[in-house]
Amino acid sequence: MQHHLPTDFVANHAFLVYPAAEFRVISGVNHGDPVAGVNDVCFGDGYSLKRRAQIYSMDLAECVGVSAHPVFSVSAGSQIEAPGTHTRISARLTFMTQIGASVDALIISCDSPVSRDYLYPLGPIESGVEYTLIAAEDFPREIPLADLTGMSFGRGTRITMSDGSQCPVEQLKTGDRVLTRDNGMQDIRWVGNRTVQGAGDFAPVVISQGAMGNAEDITVSQQHRMLVSDWRAEVMVGSRDVLISAIDLVNDDTIFIRKGGFVEYTQLVFDQHQILYAEGVPTESLHMSKQILKNLPEDIATQVLQLFPDLPSSEPKFSRVPLESKDAANLLRQTGRL
Repeated sequence: MQHHLPTDFVANHAFLVYPAAEFRVISGVNHGDPVAGVNDVCFGDGYSLKRRAQIYSMDLAECVGVSAHPVFSVSAGSQIEAPGTHTRISARLTFMTQIGASVDALIISCDSPVSRDYLYPLGPIESGVEYTLIAAEDFPREIPLADLTGMSFGRGTRITMSDGSQCPVEQLKTGDRVLTRDNGMQDIRWVGNRTVQGAGDFAPVVISQGAMGNAEDITVSQQHRMLVSDWRAEVMVGSRDVLISAIDLVNDDTIFIRKGGFVEYTQLVFDQHQILYAEGVPTESLHMSKQILKNLPEDIATQVLQLFPDLPSSEPKFSRVPLESKDAANLLRQTGRL
């Protein structure tokens, strides 16, 4: 059976990039050279970002059927490169600082008459800091493009598995079995990843250790909903268990928005909307719908359609009541959580 994308399907992605010349080798074999693809870099070289380095927004749209590897076209409104210029993600590089912190970056290559490379950091890169190249991957398979802001877990947040063990969400893969609140052990059907700047609606909510009985910090997107159980909820909406968006849990103390830098989000999809456990706290999985499908790159959207041919158009029928912001705030004030 063939699955066709919606006629209004659009997938555009904005990258904040540095020209390769802004990130050069300051020590090592290739001293003075700009960052480049796998064939032109040397492990052990130390790189540094120029002071006052200029960063640009590069808007890209996917080109379907052009290559076996992801190929993109510069969209109108991009700060750099002419609209229609073909680009590709040619490498994923991993660097380490002198204090042992690691950061990944993608090399975006523009196939214009004169080829140009750009650096897209997947973590914070600061001027005046030396970054040593420790790994390089050609034509990376996992490209962080899925434009998903809701129901996303931040890197390091641990999910309870079928055997009771805790696994960092970024290590999960399709087929892994997760413990759910209502339906026991369930297989993960799809995993989505995206790395974005931690700003605006993309800045994550951090639920500090112990704030909701959690064993360690939980990092989720602002619209990710947590399950809260309280008798007052039953009085208010007829259900003791309610789902509350993380943004409505923020008290600027034990639960807060972390702004700045970058955040790596992971989305988990099951056959049905599920309640699972993050650091021991019940929370929800991503509900895949046609609305979310429109925000996925076309190759991923096609894959999702093959897995879920009968996608609903919007929200699922929740076994718990999702509360609006004003109701959530009212409930939390009564329970002393705000």
